[in-house]
Amino acid sequence: MNYLIATLTTVLPILLAAVPPAAAAGAGELKCAELRPAVKSLKVMTMEPRRRGKAWLEGAPKTIFYTACDPRGLKTEEAEYQQKNLVLKTRFVHKSREDSKLICDALKSEEKLTSTFSEEARSSLDDFCRNNRKKDFDAVLVYDASPGTAPADPQKPIRQIFRLYNSKGFPSEEYAFDPSAELETRTLYRYDSKNNLLEKTDYGPQDDQLRRETYASDKLTASRTISLFGANDQLVKKTVYEYREDGALRRETATSYDAGEQALAKTVFLYGAKGGRETELVFQGDLEKQDHEYRYSYKSDVKGNWTEKRKVKLNLYEDKRFEDPRVAPQITKREIIYY
Repeated sequence: MNYLIATLTTVLPILLAAVPPAAAAGAGELKCAELRPAVKSLKVMTMEPRRRGKAWLEGAPKTIFYTACDPRGLKTEEAEYQQKNLVLKTRFVHKSREDSKLICDALKSEEKLTSTFSEEARSSLDDFCRNNRKKDFDAVLVYDASPGTAPADPQKPIRQIFRLYNSKGFPSEEYAFDPSAELETRTLYRYDSKNNLLEKTDYGPQDDQLRRETYASDKLTASRTISLFGANDQLVKKTVYEYREDGALRRETATSYDAGEQALAKTVFLYGAKGGRETELVFQGDLEKQDHEYRYSYKSDVKGNWTEKRKVKLNLYEDKRFEDPRVAPQITKREIIYY
């Protein structure tokens, strides 16, 4: 037990700090998948299986999601294809702290406003720059490069995300602005004395709460819990992660709740010794009785990251599990290019 506690003391704070924010315009969308070694690009393909005899072949890609990453693990480009047709493309430009200050300087926030200044100089972004000009922040500019829907000004970002940092170098606030430089969301982060993330709250432009996430860890049970609350601060979802002594994920239990915070459905994921998901148990309505089950199988590359995942549904009958050969498996493939 002492070894377990010592391991969790090291592992859990890292895991909690690594939880990506999930705000609609937030930094969670700015991070690439956390794979090792570092990934230069990742293509995720959802296949359309074809049956041949008793076997299911992978078929052709139905949807393709492509992500390009910089060496820090931040997205630089994102694209979505339906079959072979490009339907969405986004570019991300990550600005240094110095260059982020220049964005604010260009607004002339401290000068007297006149009709000659741009609309941005009378916007929420201008207020942010004026109020935080002496603080530590950086920015990410998001551009729409989708075919057929090019903005009137391709040099103008569709979203600007500014992130403030506390004295210890951790994000403290995050502001996302729309194409008109008006505030979309504001996110606040709260930490404990050891810099573990405790809470993340997203607010709308009228300072109304959109969602709130809380993070907690328990060293004795080798677990951590993420709870999601909605606009009225009602519990929407709770996910409990349980770990092995070496820090590898063992079990994940996700429970969703109705408007009265009564448990509505539950999914339990079981992981192998190396942390890969192996089994998914689905409970609906009666949370004590399992509704159905999924089994996972993988193919991996030489780096140990999976390149093909098959998810097969198992039906339950009188405590027996059987695969329906008429139901196609869910097949996902990945093409990974490393640095």
